[in-house]
Amino acid sequence: MEFNNAGMYDKLAANVLQRYGWDSTHQSNLIVFSENATYGIINKSTGKKAGVLRISKPGYRTLNELQSEICWLQQINDYTPLKVPVPIKGIDGDVVQTIKGSDGILYYCVVCEFLEGTAPDEIEIKLMEKQFYTLGETTAYLHRHTKIWNKTKELDRPEMSFDNMIGKNHIWGRWQDYPGITDKEEKLISTVSEIVERRINRYGKNENNYGLIHGDLRLANLLIEGDQIKVIDFDDCSFGWHLSDLASAITFMEEKHFIPNLINAWLTGYKKVLPFTDTDFEEIDTFIMLRRLQIMGWLSTHTHLSNLEELRDGYLEGTVQLAERYMRMFG
Repeated sequence: MEFNNAGMYDKLAANVLQRYGWDSTHQSNLIVFSENATYGIINKSTGKKAGVLRISKPGYRTLNELQSEICWLQQINDYTPLKVPVPIKGIDGDVVQTIKGSDGILYYCVVCEFLEGTAPDEIEIKLMEKQFYTLGETTAYLHRHTKIWNKTKELDRPEMSFDNMIGKNHIWGRWQDYPGITDKEEKLISTVSEIVERRINRYGKNENNYGLIHGDLRLANLLIEGDQIKVIDFDDCSFGWHLSDLASAITFMEEKHFIPNLINAWLTGYKKVLPFTDTDFEEIDTFIMLRRLQIMGWLSTHTHLSNLEELRDGYLEGTVQLAERYMRMFG
């Protein structure tokens, strides 16, 4: 669904402010249209950022899924050394505000606290290695928490299986529909996807390699403030393989020459908290390929978003390069 009615979302954001008693003291500024409409909430007198509003697209998340995400956020803040953005309750005491748009559709709206911090530098390679060490440690804390929390399996979140990621029941889109893909490229990638599926089926699912994951743990979703680690954007949290969180960390960079160093740094940080087996290590490239094709499908359904042009530039060529490498390794 495209965001073809920006004015309606602005009105929804204004209505949300009323639900918090902020209509005369705060303003909402659009940050981005992507899977959802995201707004920054600003105090008009002080200029201080009071929160971040997420308006979910209809049909993208159910009420139960949103409440499950919120439940996990609260648990992370209470029982791990990590800091995550906890939702703020409205005047009525609810954290999910349901508002009818001018199109007659109900929209779920959540305001989370604004977290101070600096986004990691994605330019300096040596600095990125240090940050990936922190990111690996952070990821392991999340995985450890979901393993020991007795309510994890009760949460209502999507499952990111092979079939849901790039198979027949894909959630984000078909990689085969990527603009400009040739028959030769499609044949190569199709062969690679079959190998990926076989290896993942052999890898299997168990309590040590599969569970509730963040789903989009890129550096862009990590904030640093002193020694405090902060993680944002849990919209894609789901039940999936732990290795998917490693693969997502290098999204849009997979073919870069420095990626092995980043992965090694991530592994060192991860193993401070949780074990990482030889079997896990053998499938890193498989999950990187799986993620690459999943994002390829996602990009094919988001051609209407101009802010993704830079990400699409060279993505097909890079995917073919990775697919050829994967065939040399496992074909």
